[in-house]
Amino acid sequence: MGALEDKIIPAPGDLPNVKRDAQRVFEVLEAGGVVILPTEVGYGLMATSAEAIDRAFAAKRRRPGHAQGIYGTQELHQQLHVLDDQRFEMTRVLVEDLDMSLMAVAPCQQEHPLLQALSPQTRSKVTKDGTIAMFISSSTLLKEICRLNATSGQLMVGSSANVSGGGQKFRVEDIEDELKEAADLIVDYGLQRYHVYGKASLIMDFGQMKILRMGSCYELFRERMGKFWGVELPEDPDYPTICT
Repeated sequence: MGALEDKIIPAPGDLPNVKRDAQRVFEVLEAGGVVILPTEVGYGLMATSAEAIDRAFAAKRRRPGHAQGIYGTQELHQQLHVLDDQRFEMTRVLVEDLDMSLMAVAPCQQEHPLLQALSPQTRSKVTKDGTIAMFISSSTLLKEICRLNATSGQLMVGSSANVSGGGQKFRVEDIEDELKEAADLIVDYGLQRYHVYGKASLIMDFGQMKILRMGSCYELFRERMGKFWGVELPEDPDYPTICT
């Protein structure tokens, strides 16, 4: 790997360009590399190959047995998860119509070719008790990267770009050096949108209809779940809301 500045895009003087940057990310992933990407709820450490996923896992100093998430689109969510039509419509409205990003947990199609194509060690990292967690994003960049991944049949696996227990990172400058050194490409789009929360993404188990983590924008998610679908969820004590 080259010097840090050589693997950061956009280069000094260049502007973000989603099509160009996503293509570069895709090429690095396809070649077995590790990338750091902006996700709106902080920066993430991503990979697609078994070796690269293991390298990212080691850089985070993550304990064995800790599940990792898949990054995908609404389309991939509907391919891999097993939910009824109403619950798929919930996620579609939240992400596509209301511009939210969230981590959805649900039972998965364990025989789906995309999951079967994963190495056994990677499959063990992304599945837990017959479920997978998928970050479904409203980010234009992530959606374009996931679209490119879909064309080659690869799944992007990852988690937050921080040493385990080190807290969410909302700027590249704040990411630990060992993680930046482990990455082959870093996309630096500056301070991330939901930095004010200081939290990772919210995690909702749509199979059990249970909140697993009150993350960024949870108070909006809770209010919308109550308003549009009559789903009652516990209040975040840090961001109280009134749901009617």
